[in-house]
Amino acid sequence: MIGATTSVVVFWVVQASALLAVVVPFSWAYLGLWALSHFVRAIGLTLAFHRYFAHRSFQMNRMARFVWAFIGTAAMQKGPLWWAGHHVNHHRFADRDGDPHSPLVSGVYYAHLGWFLNDARHDRLEPSNPVIRDFSRAWEIAWLDRYYFMPPLVLLFGLYLWGGLPWIVWGFCVPTVTLGHATFAINSVNHMFGSRRFDTPDESRNNVVTAIVAAGEGWHNNHHRYQRAARNGFYWWEFDPTWYVIRLMAMVRLAWAVQAVPVRIYREAQAAKVRRRAQSVVSVIQVPPIGLELAEDTE
Repeated sequence: MIGATTSVVVFWVVQASALLAVVVPFSWAYLGLWALSHFVRAIGLTLAFHRYFAHRSFQMNRMARFVWAFIGTAAMQKGPLWWAGHHVNHHRFADRDGDPHSPLVSGVYYAHLGWFLNDARHDRLEPSNPVIRDFSRAWEIAWLDRYYFMPPLVLLFGLYLWGGLPWIVWGFCVPTVTLGHATFAINSVNHMFGSRRFDTPDESRNNVVTAIVAAGEGWHNNHHRYQRAARNGFYWWEFDPTWYVIRLMAMVRLAWAVQAVPVRIYREAQAAKVRRRAQSVVSVIQVPPIGLELAEDTE
């Protein structure tokens, strides 16, 4: 484990390192490297940290769990227990006091970055937190959580051996920054901008842009309505690559007990859609009458 000050310094150094993209020679192939590094690690975060550890939306064997947790930890967003445990608290206190990253409670900067860098109030998780209680006994997950700097270092070293500085820049520096802000945007942007299919007690919203860059996590209002589902995109047209990977894993029996969206939730969504349409139709009776009287002659 590394100290809080060191973590903050490393974070900002990595943020600044993305600027090296304007210095190293450019190749279109590097964009492919960026996309691979960004989205594979994004799925590691969303599949393992979020939908598995935080919400138990499916089951997988111990080896698959470690591999995906390792990939997620390589995103430089701390360890799986820390990440998932804080996410559980986010749902428990969503947009109320106790939520570690609500723009309504703490402001936009704190919801986006501040809580991650130096949250003195919510940084430590209680032993009763379900993620800590149930998964800290798995030694390999506890190791990842304690030494969360190891997977990024392994990735960094591998990229250097394979392609030198350009591969480090486009395979680590740039995608680590874009993935970090894509993830943080779910906490900030998705509680301010987007649509609300469900009338949840918080301000969660669906946002197609964050859904794309965060591997399906942008369907945040869906998720807040039914957290146990393995899919955040409740409909086929809602882009959710993490769900596609879970389905593929289930097909080859690497995942099971996959939690579906209940029929009652779809019925609720349909009823809400009909209700919104009815409210958008302005009745002629509701339109105030237009005054046709001529002004009195004051002369």
